[in-house]
Amino acid sequence: MLRLSSLLVVALVLILGSVSAEVINFQTCPDSVDSCTIQQVRVTPCPEAKQNLACNVRRRRSTKMSFDFTPNFDADRVEATLGWAKSETEELPLLTMDRDACKYTTCPLRSGVTQTYTTDVPIEAKFPLSAYTIRWSFKDPVSGKRCCFTNDIKVVR
Repeated sequence: MLRLSSLLVVALVLILGSVSAEVINFQTCPDSVDSCTIQQVRVTPCPEAKQNLACNVRRRRSTKMSFDFTPNFDADRVEATLGWAKSETEELPLLTMDRDACKYTTCPLRSGVTQTYTTDVPIEAKFPLSAYTIRWSFKDPVSGKRCCFTNDIKVVR
């Protein structure tokens, strides 16, 4: 009976956690279309997503971001980057981000197996108040294949 109660509590927490996350719009990077499929991207909190607007992320607070992806490659290790996509070829990286993606998703990656990456992104006080297109990238350091997408955010007070 205690085990059943514990399972129900865990299930309820998972359901409530997924309900509070907002599904947002994103664009797959052109060079990763053949390497990876991004199914869904979620940001918590992001009430703006209901109107298809960029998420307002608050300075000095953490924002939870997660996404479901299916790589079309195998990788024992994956490096993550997140940065401001100033252009298609220029990116200003978030230096404080942990690059070891295996801490936030299951490794090794296997081709055709869908999985989820989830992390808290600290929005530092020094970030200028502005709208940004951010680029997420998960790269196999051996083959160079990657999963990549962009989405819009707005840093607010």
